[in-house]
Amino acid sequence: MARRFAPRALATRFLALTLAAAGLVGCGAPRGNNGAEGRTTAADSVVITDADGHVVRLAGPARRIVSLVPSATLTLGALGAEASVVARTDFDTASWTRSLPSVGGGLQPSLEAIASVHPDLVVRFGGPQDTKTAERLRALGIPQIAVRPDRIEDVLDIIAVLGRVTGRSPAADSLVRSIRTELDAVRASVAGLPKVRTVYVLGGSPPWVAGPGTYIDELITLGGGVNVFSDLRSKYAAVSREELVARHVETVLTPPGSTFDRQLLPDAQVKTVSAALELPGPAVADAARDVAYLLHPEVAGGGAS
Repeated sequence: MARRFAPRALATRFLALTLAAAGLVGCGAPRGNNGAEGRTTAADSVVITDADGHVVRLAGPARRIVSLVPSATLTLGALGAEASVVARTDFDTASWTRSLPSVGGGLQPSLEAIASVHPDLVVRFGGPQDTKTAERLRALGIPQIAVRPDRIEDVLDIIAVLGRVTGRSPAADSLVRSIRTELDAVRASVAGLPKVRTVYVLGGSPPWVAGPGTYIDELITLGGGVNVFSDLRSKYAAVSREELVARHVETVLTPPGSTFDRQLLPDAQVKTVSAALELPGPAVADAARDVAYLLHPEVAGGGAS
């Protein structure tokens, strides 16, 4: 019998991660293609190949952006492009977005709400899970780019893409360099330390865990851990107590506000990681630093704030 998907609150967080919401766990998408090969072809025009493989041409930098991807919204803020964002989703939490109108969810948002703010670009999730939104945006003649923040390299590619489409490539390049430097520092800080057998539990009952090919899996590895569910057949899945016990877990990482039944793994340490871990965006280095510190408290510098 197939397991039911997690409650709405848990599905919301999946959406912010990789569109695992609404039972879309493990959906495929072109890898390594979040527009990294985009190029400027004229004084102001921009050509981007997005995560769905579509070539997107903009006459100039976008000035009215609707972001359907919470991590992309944060990236636009990190690039200093807040003034270009004219609408958000219900799942955006950054303080500067509170005064913006919401278009609903990141999947199947209100097209009427999108059209009402007259965007010159919509940033949406890539993949086959919401083809209706893409089709309706095309019918309305509203430019769109698809992104897939599944992995760390995707996050860095998306930063570069959003820098190009907003005319802020220097800021994007600087941010990417800074993140790479910080990630290298985290990696070096745990080099040679014992690998901690770790599970990331998003919540739910039975508990949902992060599997292979995910941003979280990469951050656990980078932070000096071993994701004990790196052999799952999907990116995220619910697992039984027997499955948890069989993995000999040393540390359980959970998101803020989540509860974990310690009786499931009475001998494991349960630690709360920063909210940055579930938002694959510009705070990726903070998330990596926090994971490293939680798995290896002896690492100097502490966790993310």
